Amino acid sequence: MVTEQELNFVLIPLLAASHIIPMVDMAKLLARRGVTVTLVMTPLNAIRFTTVIDRAIGSGLLIRVLELQFPAKEAGLPEGCESADLLPALAFRRNFFAAIDMLQDQDEKLLEEMKPKPS
Repeated sequence: MVTEQELNFVLIPLLAASHIIPMVDMAKLLARRGVTVTLVMTPLNAIRFTTVIDRAIGSGLLIRVLELQFPAKEAGLPEGCESADLLPALAFRRNFFAAIDMLQDQDEKLLEEMKPKPS
């Protein structure tokens, strides 16, 4: 039987502030129930939400952030375009979603190695 302390909810938001903000709120709600919550995002997105996440962690919530390296260059995006709201033009949307698709292998490896295992 899995206890609450062994539960690990993994949240992987779409890389857009409008998706990350509610996911961070959801992480806080889940963590208040005594479970571990792991947010998976890219480095730039993690930095953008550090203050609110650190505040939640500081209050005793079991939230952690794991980062995936965003393949901007490989997808033909300018550096720093790790979120849909940071794209310099709508013409980069296809490249952005191609970059998100390229994250799959990193994400799967991260999930396989994660401790505690995702619930």
